[in-house]
Amino acid sequence: MPKSPCRAARGFSLIELMVVLAVFGTLLTFGIPAYHSYLQSQMLRGTSERLVQTVQLQRTRAMSVGQDVSLVFNTTAPAAWVVVGPNGSVRHELPNGVTFASANPSSLTLSRSGRTNTSAMVVFANRAGATDTVSIQVSGLALIR
Repeated sequence: MPKSPCRAARGFSLIELMVVLAVFGTLLTFGIPAYHSYLQSQMLRGTSERLVQTVQLQRTRAMSVGQDVSLVFNTTAPAAWVVVGPNGSVRHELPNGVTFASANPSSLTLSRSGRTNTSAMVVFANRAGATDTVSIQVSGLALIR
């Protein structure tokens, strides 16, 4: 019986495998730095959002308990902000790669009326040089700019 000219392929040739690996390698070469940059920007944004949430929570706590709560920004290493309230203090450290570019003033008091003693501007920076600014107004409103 003669052999049929059409045979089913039984796998990949070496050339096809090398092409697939080259395409995959190229995708990884461009994808990993972009993903790393994305992670850095998300850590920066998450830190800003966490500060805004902390201000909102502590403002509500000061109003409900009827006692002042202070926020102290420690801009030296290890960078963090500290919440000092009637039940003690809680330290919130900044994630790796995120630092304070500035914190003016270095402390802030949230009163039982829901207002702050002064307005504040806190600027965070990441290793890539990107910044995120949190503005805290005298009314107690905190915004990311």
